[in-house]
Amino acid sequence: MNCIITLCDYHSVQGQNEKAELTTTAEIHGTRDDYFIIYEEQSEELKGCITTVHIENSDKVTITREGEYNTEMKMEKGKRNLCCYNTPVGQIMMGIHTTAVRSEYEEGKKTVLDFSYSLDFNNELLSKNRIKITANYKEVN
Repeated sequence: MNCIITLCDYHSVQGQNEKAELTTTAEIHGTRDDYFIIYEEQSEELKGCITTVHIENSDKVTITREGEYNTEMKMEKGKRNLCCYNTPVGQIMMGIHTTAVRSEYEEGKKTVLDFSYSLDFNNELLSKNRIKITANYKEVN
């Protein structure tokens, strides 16, 4: 189902807190325990990339980006996973430790996904992050 999503990205790098917000159209489909949020990136750096967020069992989030920055980030509450992040200048292997996942999904009525994680490189903290995605189904015909 098509909808408007608002994606808020909160991150802290070396004590500096920042927030970025994106509002765009997305497609959301699936069931309460297994659904997908698919949207096209809007930033200049990621222009043309398609991002798919897959939520499983309300505690596993997989973010797949296809385009110039192909990557797959697997996050599971309470676990640390490794991901290979592709950039135009090469690949970077990063650790992702997920501390919280909250998911609410009711097809065509409500979608809220809120998760927190930290990124590390060579076991050194790069950033602490929180992403919150909410959907508004009323604005799309």
